[in-house]
Amino acid sequence: MVKKENVVRNLLTSLITSGHIVTTTKRAQVLKSEIDRLFSQLLTIVNRFEDKSDARRESIRLVKSVLYTELSGKKVIDELLPKYIEEGRKSWFVQDYKLWFRPWDAAEKIMVKLI
Repeated sequence: MVKKENVVRNLLTSLITSGHIVTTTKRAQVLKSEIDRLFSQLLTIVNRFEDKSDARRESIRLVKSVLYTELSGKKVIDELLPKYIEEGRKSWFVQDYKLWFRPWDAAEKIMVKLI
């Protein structure tokens, strides 16, 4: 049996790596809440520390505990986090788009995309 945490970590890693992911409605809801929580925690860490090296070290520690690949972790720390800091964004890090229903089980598909 696959643990819920593994599925969520895989979804998070795939979303960060590719920028968007197509999934079902319930998984999209969980993914949106987890990605908002991750980036909110990262922004809190950056604002809490005055020394940038300490903030970077704590951010890397958090990202390693949430994401699987080093590539996605580097993308979060080097590209996405500075962009969100510059924009002054505190929430709403992803958007979701309803796409279609799967033909074999009629489950609604949603595309989740990083802003």
